[in-house]
Amino acid sequence: MSYEIGKNWTLLGRGKSSRVFSMRDGRVIKLFHSAVSEEMIQREMAAASLATSLHLPTAAPLDRVSVQEQAGLIYPEITGRPLTAMIRKKPLLAAALLTRMAELHQAIHSQSITGLRTVKSVLQTDIDYGPAAPSLKKAASTYLADLPDGDRLLHGDFHIDNIIVRGDDLIILDWAKAAMGDPAADVVRSEMLMRFGAGPTDPVTNLWRDWAARRLGRAYRDHGGPAADRLARWRPVVALAWLRARPPVRSRAFHAYLNQALRGAGLPLFTP
Repeated sequence: MSYEIGKNWTLLGRGKSSRVFSMRDGRVIKLFHSAVSEEMIQREMAAASLATSLHLPTAAPLDRVSVQEQAGLIYPEITGRPLTAMIRKKPLLAAALLTRMAELHQAIHSQSITGLRTVKSVLQTDIDYGPAAPSLKKAASTYLADLPDGDRLLHGDFHIDNIIVRGDDLIILDWAKAAMGDPAADVVRSEMLMRFGAGPTDPVTNLWRDWAARRLGRAYRDHGGPAADRLARWRPVVALAWLRARPPVRSRAFHAYLNQALRGAGLPLFTP
């Protein structure tokens, strides 16, 4: 189906891959930038539909459309406040909200699935096309091959901007990076997104981000998530893979985090 951008549409947000508009009729439309592949769009459709069928709190796309030669997906509109905004407005609730976020992550990881790409294949591709030296890529690929495969649903981009607070419920957005595999890989990525993802980087915020990452990880482990040693096994390759596309935020701190993980795994260090 083909659309034109409506005069009454309201821009809700924009990211690296898309813009999202409210259509003002109970629906939102996600318009992808021209560089986004059809494979990625189909992957988001499949993963969001799968998550909905598993009764996770999310929404499946209603339609695949084109808007002035831009690919788009129409979703039911989810009203509420982003978790990021909720924490800023009520910082004393941050610990409780992060605990609920960890419980939601655990609910995703409790689902055994088939049919999605594997997280190991995603990491391997990102390592291959990333900026690491060939010797480090080779050693990391050998290390990655020995890690467990797993068959659990992984969100791939689970952070506080991709969760909506609606009443007493937390709703999950954006399944474009979904995969299947070991939940520990997904937990490590969330840890990195919390500490080193896009956002403010003033000293006070950085202290909060580091605290929030620790709080989220502890809450996840308290609810049956992977133990610290299992996370440590995945940390070097998840961090190395993220070099391919991570934003230039807290780079010095991230490189120290990466090299600590590589050193702990007996892998060569990364030189920027």
